[in-house]
Amino acid sequence: MKKRIIFSVTILIIAISLNLKATSIDSSNTNTLIAFDWEVISDIDKVLQHENPKDLSKRSIDQSKRAAEHYTTAVSLMSNKEYPAAIIEFKAAMKRYKRAKLSNDALNFIRTNMALSYANTGNKEDVVVSQRLLSLITSKVHDDNKWSYNVAIANHLVGNQDDAATYLSSVIKKDEFNFQAYVTLEAIYRNSGNDKDADKVQARMQKAEDKLSQRKQKTSTKKEKTKGNKSKKEEFFIPKGEKPDVTNLKIVKTDDHLQFDKIDKIDERSMAQIQEGIGAYNLGVKSLSKKEYKTAQNYLKDSEKRLKRAKVSEDGLNFSRGNLAISFLATGEKRGVSNAKRYLKYLTPKLYNTREWTYNIAVAQYDFASKSKGVTKEEYMKESIKLFQKSIKQDRLFLPAYANLIYIYKQQGEDKKALKIADAYKKSALELMTSYSKEEQIAKGGDAYIFRLNLGTFGDFDTPADVFEELNVITIPISARNTAYLAGLFYTLDEVLEYQEKMNEKGYTNSFIVAFKDGEKFEF
Repeated sequence: MKKRIIFSVTILIIAISLNLKATSIDSSNTNTLIAFDWEVISDIDKVLQHENPKDLSKRSIDQSKRAAEHYTTAVSLMSNKEYPAAIIEFKAAMKRYKRAKLSNDALNFIRTNMALSYANTGNKEDVVVSQRLLSLITSKVHDDNKWSYNVAIANHLVGNQDDAATYLSSVIKKDEFNFQAYVTLEAIYRNSGNDKDADKVQARMQKAEDKLSQRKQKTSTKKEKTKGNKSKKEEFFIPKGEKPDVTNLKIVKTDDHLQFDKIDKIDERSMAQIQEGIGAYNLGVKSLSKKEYKTAQNYLKDSEKRLKRAKVSEDGLNFSRGNLAISFLATGEKRGVSNAKRYLKYLTPKLYNTREWTYNIAVAQYDFASKSKGVTKEEYMKESIKLFQKSIKQDRLFLPAYANLIYIYKQQGEDKKALKIADAYKKSALELMTSYSKEEQIAKGGDAYIFRLNLGTFGDFDTPADVFEELNVITIPISARNTAYLAGLFYTLDEVLEYQEKMNEKGYTNSFIVAFKDGEKFEF
């Protein structure tokens, strides 16, 4: 039992935090680092650092300010992996920067981010554009290691592995404790078949880790260490969450429009109108589920009109109005925002009797607020937060509500609130991962992890004879002489823990659990 508790805490700290995408990584612990991992950088306030203020005209300053608006928007889109949209904003920013006649040194940041965006679109033709942008980056980029690292990543993504290795080597030379650079450089060499240089990088990284560990022991008192570890832990767990997406909702289809009315008091003529209204509603939600927003709007408008004529209560009209608001916001059109407001303001509290509707309208309220200004923005954002909180109370295992609320709190600079929700998220995610089936995990917005047990790494002469008797055994070559053996295939932690106990009894006492998500491996 004690072992299970310790293991659960390990999962809580590593696996769930990776899913929340921490804003800061403790690079001194290389076990948590993933090769080719990178973060979007803005540094909008440093764009003009290489320019002489005396040489900047009033027009240059004005154009730079306008460029900064596009650049900031682009970085935000880039952070959300909306690369095509980011590219459009970066182009608009570049146009302004060129009008400002900034030097090539000043354009390093935007060119690096554009190169990364083009490299991540998945379009082959964009790779060429990314390569051209990288060729324009000046040596001044080496002044900042975090930018040098991102340039290395961009070169890797477009196939310039030698250039990527050169940039990473430069980063390590300037900062011997930049372990993310070590991990990525080793992977580049390893993937290219250059095991010799990969081993050298790994050995150098181990030496740096030992050096850093010794330095900490010499310079820190026990009290300072405790304080430092606490602050690091807090920094590590500042999550980004997930932006609410009105275009990615699970539309509610099984609604009872008459549940708030006395059916025996509805006359025959009104009932005919109601039946037609329900028919139009069913067609509307079907179109909305298919993201056919214009078609959905037509059906849902007709539904609301017919139900209203039949004098269905305001509570009963909630369903048509709620989905109308979602359909207008999902178009992304400016006109859709004003139309959505008309329906949102008439929604009654009865709509929030189910988690499904509470969550969907919370997302809609957020989307409307983010596209509004002033008092309206503040009012609808507060309502959105209340509904996200309510949806969590209604279903504490529904993870998207947590992730969205974390994102909003981070956006508002409320890190303490974000951390509190993140802790609750981790507990719920761990409960899902531990005992619920794959289907149930996905239905609750969880990640479908696959768990395997790493039985160990063995050579040609010490491989246990019974290893191949296990189910779903796969082998992973580690070197010319050694091979790792993974066995089992499970979807919950309970199952793989039980299997690990059995394998321990068979003598595999150094086994450890490995989780796979979307083809990516996490070792615990």
